[in-house]
Amino acid sequence: NAGSPKLDSTGFELPKYSSRAFQAPTGWSGRFWGRTACNFDGSGSGSCATGDCGSGQVECNGAGAAPPATLAEFTLGTGGQDFYDVSLVDGYNLPVIVEANGGSGMCASTGCVTDLN
Repeated sequence: NAGSPKLDSTGFELPKYSSRAFQAPTGWSGRFWGRTACNFDGSGSGSCATGDCGSGQVECNGAGAAPPATLAEFTLGTGGQDFYDVSLVDGYNLPVIVEANGGSGMCASTGCVTDLN
């Protein structure tokens, strides 16, 4: 999101059934989404069939996803609380589940594993 610092990476390949962890500063807010049917050459130039950010590169560099794209949205540390959700406002392209890990409180998993249309 505008005004939030960029994370270490703004685009990467994530093999099926794998995960990746990030460190984000307090107050960070932003979105994650998956892209499908991507085709990038050796220099990192290319595009994806869904969720493409229009950068022409693996890294999105702050650009948002083109629909359809399932979004995982986060706001960290606002008023001492963290917020997260999974949104289909830009359509559905992949199943997404967010599960809280650590911290305190009773934080539920959220997500969407099937296209609602």
